[in-house]
Amino acid sequence: MKTSTERSPAPRVKPPEKTVVVRNAFGQPVIFGMDWSAVVGGQAAKLARKRASLARATHYLLIGAPAMTVGCVQLERQYFAQSCGIYSAAALFAVAYPSAAVACVVRFEEGGCWMVASHSGSIISATDRWFANSQAALEALNAIRLRFPNLVVHEEFVANSMRLPVWLNEKCSEHARLSAHQAARLGSGFRATALVLIIAISLWIKLVAQRSDEGAAVTQAHPSQRWLEAIGQFSQQHPVHAFADLMQVMAAWRRVPFDPAGWQLLRVQCEPVAIDWSCAAHYRRQHRFALNQHLQAVKPSEWEFHAVALDRAILTWSLVRAAQTLDFSQEPLRVDWMTSLQRLSPMFEHIQLGLAAKLSINAPVDSQGRVFERPADLPNWQKRSLALKGPLRAMTALQELTAPVRWRSATLEVGNISGQDLTRSALVVQLIGDLFEHIP
Repeated sequence: MKTSTERSPAPRVKPPEKTVVVRNAFGQPVIFGMDWSAVVGGQAAKLARKRASLARATHYLLIGAPAMTVGCVQLERQYFAQSCGIYSAAALFAVAYPSAAVACVVRFEEGGCWMVASHSGSIISATDRWFANSQAALEALNAIRLRFPNLVVHEEFVANSMRLPVWLNEKCSEHARLSAHQAARLGSGFRATALVLIIAISLWIKLVAQRSDEGAAVTQAHPSQRWLEAIGQFSQQHPVHAFADLMQVMAAWRRVPFDPAGWQLLRVQCEPVAIDWSCAAHYRRQHRFALNQHLQAVKPSEWEFHAVALDRAILTWSLVRAAQTLDFSQEPLRVDWMTSLQRLSPMFEHIQLGLAAKLSINAPVDSQGRVFERPADLPNWQKRSLALKGPLRAMTALQELTAPVRWRSATLEVGNISGQDLTRSALVVQLIGDLFEHIP
């Protein structure tokens, strides 16, 4: 776990991967460097406290919606007495940039470089970290780009610790305020007493268990019910996209400015986020008289503009509730989806179907850690990777595909003529996802 140091303008940054505390213009302590991980399931606050206990953290912070993440850190005793609280720099960044996938690299003249990335208000794991230089931080972002191709990266330079980026030098939002973990504040004497008590109780429980009938079975929940809960959790975490959901995504493409003055549309990329979608239209500046204002003037009002570089810009937006939950505990009607794909193949440049693989459902366990045997009457499902590429006009034919599919990305390439004969087009769509099939 990371250790903490508080920085003033004079000292140099300690080696990478440490936690640093800096005071902003309002004198509020802001922390750079926490360990973030996703919180999955109900009772997020309870799970966050449990995560903090396992990490032996002194402070933690739970942020994000609907996807939630918890950050944990060990701080020195002096920070428990902070009357104004202590705030997370990563959370302040997520509050300042609440939509799409955004990253920031902050280079300090005193030494060291800090990197963070967030997606729709949630901190991405393996970020909020220090690096020796900006090159190392940007290289670490390459792995994140594989998960979020639409990632927008901001770079900041800080002359000293008293001149932080604007979103750090404003008065800190309460959403970014850390909570002290009470369990970490207990004195060592109390912990020792508690440990003795726990050992005594454990010995008593063991003695009672030994005196009970050896053949008595441990009371467990019914395996079928536990398996249904596990399958239900998988369904919630892996929503599928009906044909209408895909058409909703593509309908938004018609609102994209295709030929704004001085700018060229390169591609449009969309990715699912839970039951929503995050989309981005990428542009290239065509001549030196083109300005960012020209592109901003033609974008839909609710969309966001991001100037990536002098000659690059992105428009981003979100689609709400464009996915469905599939009940994997039910046996569906049998459909010949493979024949449907064969009939569709002449309309597409290519269709690739992967080998079948089992669903990664976490098998439930009993109170002793033993895996419940899967009931024989539960339907079996498997999935196959599915990738297809073809002209935009062919996408309406996908209504013939009746098998449930979870699309992982939808990309519209503009201007690069692709395909032959029927599939030849300057508007080419590439879809990548997973097809779910029931095993008879």
